[in-house]
Order: sequence, then C-alpha cells, then structure tokens
Amino acid sequence: MNEKAAKVGKFNVVDVAAVVLIAAVVLFVVWKVALSDREPQDREVTMTYRVLTEGVSSDIYESVQRNIPSQLMASGKMLDGEILSVEQGPYYVLGSDGEWSPDPQHVNLYFTVRHHSTAGEVLLSKVDEQEIRIGRKDYTLKTEYIEFHNAIILDIDWDFADAE
Repeated sequence: MNEKAAKVGKFNVVDVAAVVLIAAVVLFVVWKVALSDREPQDREVTMTYRVLTEGVSSDIYESVQRNIPSQLMASGKMLDGEILSVEQGPYYVLGSDGEWSPDPQHVNLYFTVRHHSTAGEVLLSKVDEQEIRIGRKDYTLKTEYIEFHNAIILDIDWDFADAE
C-alpha cells in the first residue's frame, strides 16, 4: 500500500479512527449524563381490585362482615390499602346425579380492595411483595383480623392522579 495514500491531510487513517472513537465516547458520556439528570416522574395510582375466595364455610361470612372495612397487612406491617366490602355468593357442588347445586355449608366471598401506591415509567401492580394480576389463583388477602390464602384476582381498575 502506498504511504501517501494512507494519509489524510496531516493525519493518517489510524489517527482519524482514534479521533472518531474518542469523539463517540465523549458524546455517549454527555448523552448519558444529560439523560440521567431526568428522574422518572412517579405518579400516584389507586388500584381497586376484586378478590374471590371459594368454598368458605358459611358461618365465616358474618365474622368477616363485622371486620370490614379493614386495613391490608403483610409481613407484620400495615399497608396503604384496605378491604372496602365483602359480598357472598353461592358455592356450587356437583351432585351424584350430575347436576350442580348450591352447597348450604359453603359460600364464595367477593372482596373489593383498594390500594394506594406510586407508579414510575412502568406500572407494577404490587401490594407489598405480592403482584396483583387478573387470574392469579394464589393471592393471600390479609388484614389484622382476616386472612385467606389461594384467593383469585377477578379484575383490577387503576386510577391515576393527575401528574400536574
């Protein structure tokens, strides 16, 4: 290769490549520093969701009703949320005749729960360490007086406070 062909002005090709690489690194660092100054805006969000507990003993409904509304609890600490209401519905069992009929010994309980939290760029539907997802069948609903395991999340509504 001709030595004169490899030179560009007073710089050779290696010098030009080094300058371009250094400029790219400087631009990258400036870009990262400029964007890191922008902190993500946390938004207040109120999550209201319904929880189903299936096949609960019929006499528990009255006890639960007396303790509603009740503040949510997890891992020994009170959370920023509460059970607002509870409704009961029939629990059906399959009889020996192949027909479904209400079980007089058991009911389904439908809880309405509200939780207040913040959301950043990504909405994480969490109450403490538990994720709230529609269809989840292993949710633990717990207050100071009530605890149900293997509850099912039926639906969720999110209400975002204005960021302004």
